[in-house]
Amino acid sequence: MKKDDVGNMLSRMEPPNPENMKHQQEFKIPLLRFKRSSRTGLWLLVLPAIVALTVILKHEMGISGTALDTIGSIFNAVDRHQVFTFFIPVIFIGLPLLAMIINLLAFCHCAQNRTEGELLITVKYRPVNILVFLVSLMILVFFLLPDMLSF
Repeated sequence: MKKDDVGNMLSRMEPPNPENMKHQQEFKIPLLRFKRSSRTGLWLLVLPAIVALTVILKHEMGISGTALDTIGSIFNAVDRHQVFTFFIPVIFIGLPLLAMIINLLAFCHCAQNRTEGELLITVKYRPVNILVFLVSLMILVFFLLPDMLSF
C-alpha cells in the first residue's frame, strides 16, 4: 500500500463519537460485596429461623423436647414482658426484611437512561444471595400468616 492510499482510507473513516457509546455508561458502586451481603443476611435470619423451626417442629409436626420447650418459654416470657414485646415485630418482620433488601441490592442493579426514558434492570446470577432472599421471603410469609407466633 502506498502512503496516499492509507491517507485516503483514513480520511474516509468517521471518527468515534464517545457520546453515542451505549455500553458502560454508568459506574456502579455496590453497597456491599455479594459475599459479605449473603453472610450478613444469614446472620440476620438466625433468630427468626430458629423460632420458625421451633414453631414448625412443635405445633405442625407434634415433636416436643426440652430444647423446643426452652425456646418456646423464652419467647413466651418476651411476649408477656411490656417492654420486650416491641422487639417481636422488629425480630420477625424487620430482620428478614432487612436481609431481603441487602441481598436484593447485591444481585439486582437498576439504572435509568434519561435520554431514551428507560429503566435498565440487571440481575446478576449470585445463587447464595438469591437463596438468602428467598429464605427471607419465606420467613416473612410464615410470620405474617395469622396465628403463627403463638406458642
